[in-house]
Amino acid sequence: MTPTNLFNRYLWLVEKLSFGNGLSKSEIDEYWKKSALNDNPDKDKGIPRRTFIRMKEAIESLFDLHIHYNRKEDKYYVAEDKTDRNKSMREFLLSAFSVNHLLRENKDLMPRILMDNVSVGGSTLLPNITAAMRDNRRITIAYRSYEMQQVREFDVEPYALRYANHRWYLLAHTDFHHDLRLYALDRMQAVTLTDSHFVLPKVFDATDYFSHFFGAMITDTKPESIQLTANEFRAPYLRSLPLHHSQKEIAPGVFELRLVITEDFVQALRSLGPDVEITHPKWLREQLWNEARTLANRYSREL
Repeated sequence: MTPTNLFNRYLWLVEKLSFGNGLSKSEIDEYWKKSALNDNPDKDKGIPRRTFIRMKEAIESLFDLHIHYNRKEDKYYVAEDKTDRNKSMREFLLSAFSVNHLLRENKDLMPRILMDNVSVGGSTLLPNITAAMRDNRRITIAYRSYEMQQVREFDVEPYALRYANHRWYLLAHTDFHHDLRLYALDRMQAVTLTDSHFVLPKVFDATDYFSHFFGAMITDTKPESIQLTANEFRAPYLRSLPLHHSQKEIAPGVFELRLVITEDFVQALRSLGPDVEITHPKWLREQLWNEARTLANRYSREL
């Protein structure tokens, strides 16, 4: 079975167990018999017990979503987790699977279901990468960044995946750089699993690693405190969709964050325009002021 088929089956099981009060193994089998993912010639058979256990273990390993069994009720369910990380992962998985299933079942409504013309580059490579992550296997990637003149193949150790700004990124260790680097999946032309294995450091934690970063840029810079004031129009949006998990409102319309100030974070601030004023740090405030003055001068020459 291909990694893609396995990946879809994992998503299917997460979706089935995430609603209601859980399902018994027999109820799961009944749903499976009717699923389009079931390619067994004998549709009347459910999921074999060993296969079900492997699916459960793979979901817990890949997505950190724990499937619990309630012996008293004889039901399986996805355990509720209050942490932001697991909640976001679960919502992302269910959203992706539900939308895909919705579009499949309602092809006649496609002209009336509109989406932005933004593709999630490199998503077809996810099954191979996640399979390698699960077994701690090295992969060979055919990669070409925007600065490279041609495609280059090299081996990496896949540590973690990060989704940001409509793109997937792979955090990987390379022998050449002797450290961790981020590789955009939409710049990869191929991913091949090797027979070589690596040891993931016990101290590595992907959530901790990215906790002080905004999006898909990583640097050795120290985190800083940022304060900004939003007007009455923008403040509600920042409350409902924070710029970063560290964001907190310290006064009405005044927000404080602590993170590494990378270019993608500064770009997000630029996109807020005059609705937001940076009050701290001073150097960032001055940078945005200089940019605004340059932009104003550029446009004033054309008036």
